[in-house]
Amino acid sequence: GVDTTVRMLAAVAPKYLNDNKIVVRNMPGGGGVIGQTAGAKTDADGYNLLAFSSSVLSNPFTKNASYNHLSFALIGMYGYDPEVLIVPAGSPHNSIKDFLEAGKVKKITISTSGHSTSHHIASLVLSEKTDVDFTYLHNKGAAEQIQQILGDHVDATMMGISEASEYIKSGSLKSLGIMTAERDASFPDLPTFIEQGIDIEWGALRGLAVPASTPLGIQQKLAEAFRGIIQDPENAERMAIAGYPISYRSPEEFREYVVSVVDNLEQILPSLKAQ
Repeated sequence: GVDTTVRMLAAVAPKYLNDNKIVVRNMPGGGGVIGQTAGAKTDADGYNLLAFSSSVLSNPFTKNASYNHLSFALIGMYGYDPEVLIVPAGSPHNSIKDFLEAGKVKKITISTSGHSTSHHIASLVLSEKTDVDFTYLHNKGAAEQIQQILGDHVDATMMGISEASEYIKSGSLKSLGIMTAERDASFPDLPTFIEQGIDIEWGALRGLAVPASTPLGIQQKLAEAFRGIIQDPENAERMAIAGYPISYRSPEEFREYVVSVVDNLEQILPSLKAQ
């Protein structure tokens, strides 16, 4: 989702950057560490930005990373893909309460798209908040994860709402709750975790950042330009059609959210290393 959405931003960027274009450069490797390290150490001139995702926050806890969230100045957040708790269509569980009560009697198996992914971390946060332990089946990507739950080989999984939506709408899978402050407009009948008594907001974030040493004046100019890019009607429409609705947060709001995520990661760190 990060690569796709950044390219969507790039398509409308010249209108807000004095006809300057954004060139997207992919730097794979190390679960994102290589590109994120480059983003932290690049020239602090405002011409080099990092596509900031949730892994920028989790990698310092799970991998040998030389940076953390304080290595970056945040320009703006444009996307948020909240996690949903998914069970097979024929599951006897119809609420998070049912699900957790069952987990106290018999340990529940949850599939993930990989260790320390947003889906895995969301499950660990749920476990931490409720004192219900789960068994994890880590897969090599989302395709395997989805096959496990569609095939009824596991009890549950966590997915982003963008990837889960087609399965929920078709009835091939069932969702018990979404990790947002308010109900999703596309799924008005899907209750939040908070409504069901569990104070969790969690999901994959997408934003933009520059090295922390970037002069404040440059940060402010970039923030203003990218607010326009992100909220551009053409961009917003394209992203919504592609399943990536805009969720804009200013640099200050973005930082506040990042700090809350890091606080949660620190709480679940022992479990993250063990499971």
